[in-house]
Amino acid sequence: MPSVTKTIELSASPADAFKLATDTSRFGEWLTIHDSWPQGEPGAAAQGLQFVQKIKLMGMPADVSWTVEELTDSRMVLRGAGPMGATVANVITVAPANGGSAVSYEAEFSGGGIAGPMGDMVTQNAGTELEKSLAKLKELA
Repeated sequence: MPSVTKTIELSASPADAFKLATDTSRFGEWLTIHDSWPQGEPGAAAQGLQFVQKIKLMGMPADVSWTVEELTDSRMVLRGAGPMGATVANVITVAPANGGSAVSYEAEFSGGGIAGPMGDMVTQNAGTELEKSLAKLKELA
């Protein structure tokens, strides 16, 4: 199962960094793969919340049906179903670091056409996008 994790340190407190990183209304400001909310913005994250997000990865748009599988004060786990049987998991965690916080974003891909060389390409592209996204998040914090 291909996955990629990127981490960045922010000057914001862990609570403020987590609030910013998990606020779906702000995904468009920093999450570079976010395109739109086809069924409307989902609102505040809550355990069990389900929503659809249009993402764009490797230039290809795709709708992902997400469920908030886990939500604590420092970790959010999203599991999603994408096109052609693909499954996705995103994990955002925040921990104290150097007087501020460290935000980690893990993206995991499986199923459908995400196997072999395609999985490597998706993972590499996702890693690049996560680096860009976290840099934008740092500017907002």
